[in-house]
Amino acid sequence: MKNLVIAKRYAKALFTIARADNAVEQYGEALAGFVGVLREFPDFRDSIANPFYPEDARKKVFEAIAVKMEMGDIVKQFIYLLIEKGRIENLGDICDYYHKLVDEHLNVARARVSAAVKLDEEAIKAIGRTLGKITGKQVVVEFERDPGLIGGVVARIGDLVIDGSVRTQLQNIKESLKRGELG
Repeated sequence: MKNLVIAKRYAKALFTIARADNAVEQYGEALAGFVGVLREFPDFRDSIANPFYPEDARKKVFEAIAVKMEMGDIVKQFIYLLIEKGRIENLGDICDYYHKLVDEHLNVARARVSAAVKLDEEAIKAIGRTLGKITGKQVVVEFERDPGLIGGVVARIGDLVIDGSVRTQLQNIKESLKRGELG
């Protein structure tokens, strides 16, 4: 829980600066790119996160990567701050929360849609448009195939779950039969 509080605080601070600089999406892309590097190269992550190495050395190692990534000054200074404060391990959570702030700012909702079979692009777009009408937001759909659904679709946007799966319908019929409601 403490890590989430830390992540939110840092993400909100960077987001405030990004809004003032009119660079909300650019800073988010830079953060996400750097998080990707940290995940791909755990030895690099360990070298800039390990407090046993001198802070200046950790910053120099980071600087070399930041130059190769053509990272902007604000994001670079932000990551320097994380290194100084021993918070670089929180960068993944900071990045995730930052992107939630970006989505709110841009009035975007992210939906996870599951179906028993692979849906074509047009069907996914149609689901996104329908969910957009329900939420009043632009919806970005992330699709995943789930053969356990038997048929139908399940959509999740935050806490909202729309379950039109055959599996759930069968479970509801089974429960109704147990209670003697059908018949």
